[in-house]
Amino acid sequence: MRWSRERWENDERTRIMEILVSQRSTLESELYARIFYTKSVAAYVSLRPTISMTEYDNLAAELVGQDPMINSMALSPKGVIGAIYPKSDELKEVIGLNLFAHPERKKIVEETIRTGKTFVAGPVELVEGGMAFISYTPIFDKTKPAPFPFWGMTDIVIKRDELYRIAGLEEKEKGVLLAMRGYDGEGNNGAVFFGEEAIFDQNPVTVRISLPDGEWILAGVPVGGWSGYLNQDRAMFYWLLFCAVLIAILTGVAVDAILRLRASRKELNQLNVDKDHLLSIIAHDLRSPLGAVQSLAYELMSPGEFEVKGAGRELVEMIHKTSSESLILLENLLSWVHSRRSGSLTQKEDFQLSPLVENVADFFQPTAQNKKVSLEHHIPPGTSVRIDPRVLEVVLRNLLSNAIKFSRTGGSVTLGVGELRKGKYTVSVRDEGIGMTKERIDSFHRGSSNGSERGTASEKGTGIGLSLCRGLLSQSGEDIWIESVQGEGTTVWFTLTPGTEK
Repeated sequence: MRWSRERWENDERTRIMEILVSQRSTLESELYARIFYTKSVAAYVSLRPTISMTEYDNLAAELVGQDPMINSMALSPKGVIGAIYPKSDELKEVIGLNLFAHPERKKIVEETIRTGKTFVAGPVELVEGGMAFISYTPIFDKTKPAPFPFWGMTDIVIKRDELYRIAGLEEKEKGVLLAMRGYDGEGNNGAVFFGEEAIFDQNPVTVRISLPDGEWILAGVPVGGWSGYLNQDRAMFYWLLFCAVLIAILTGVAVDAILRLRASRKELNQLNVDKDHLLSIIAHDLRSPLGAVQSLAYELMSPGEFEVKGAGRELVEMIHKTSSESLILLENLLSWVHSRRSGSLTQKEDFQLSPLVENVADFFQPTAQNKKVSLEHHIPPGTSVRIDPRVLEVVLRNLLSNAIKFSRTGGSVTLGVGELRKGKYTVSVRDEGIGMTKERIDSFHRGSSNGSERGTASEKGTGIGLSLCRGLLSQSGEDIWIESVQGEGTTVWFTLTPGTEK
């Protein structure tokens, strides 16, 4: 057998990519958790532009608290720093600083005003010592008519070394050298600010770390470089020889090892059962309070005596959107745990399709209305199906959520049921959104995970919805497939077995 250098290198690149993807997930999670502070301040001040600096101090203290990663947080009406938290003799010196008068900061502030997006600058050296990233978010006065006038800025200083420490980012991990470039979010065009610059000259494996406006590039190469794989043929020969000797030695203790393995398997199976049970409990306990928040937000959005109008409505809509997305995630988690614990979902029953579809559609009507997307469903009278209703509800929720997520403002989403073909109904969820690439469709049909993509209004997802639908329908003996044209829309089809209920 001949082991080529290409095979070894491909295996190593796959291993390095797994390390980089894990690091990216942790870095983005920790970074965005802090960027959210400025977004919260911006949302608050845009609806309360008369905020006092004392009120801002209380707000900053509530948000930031004792977060070890945060150096300071500032508010700058009209671009002039008016308040900073926490108060200290060193930080007091920046009160009154005009961001437009500082050449580098002026460029950043003008860019955030133009795009309306948060900008992550740096890393830069702090006056009091140390390096940090600075997240700038523009604030627009939404109490005035559109286009909303510029009110000022809010920024937060994130300690670089603390971010790396909490995210577990090190220059060397599991035999891989890491480096990162993209100063001021400029991606491949930006300077290297973590690790050795030479790593980018060694044909590294790379992943992109998304910022609100820009990106960083995280790269990795083996500690010994790629040249270490030139002599893998000889190394493999000696390795196989060593393994042959080792196998001969281990044969004498094989029986004992097998007995120990059986005991370990039993313990591992119990641990898996306990883990799935814990996940189920967590999801159940979170579903009730989240459902209450979602229902209350919907009540505050609906016409009536409790309807919130004016400046506060945007916050209520944001709460409703976030709680609805979280409820879908919890439902997916519960379905995933149930399918793992039971092996298959066999609690099928006959029922009328129309009431279940109406309940699911009603759940998404507020989300669709906020995005100005029409949501319609056409179910022929008397349509009876045979399936576990929990499975069908999870499938419809995920498909309608995706359809609305990737629809443009003013578009439409339609759920319909066709005539019986080959003994089964064909159900379709159709949108007029941005569509899917052929690669993503082929990946789905092959059974691979597609990952998460942001919607047309920057909605977030988990990336497990379609995969969960495929798995649940497959366990129920049903098929699912996708047809899509980029720029024109997507239709997801699946089959349902007719029921006998009239």
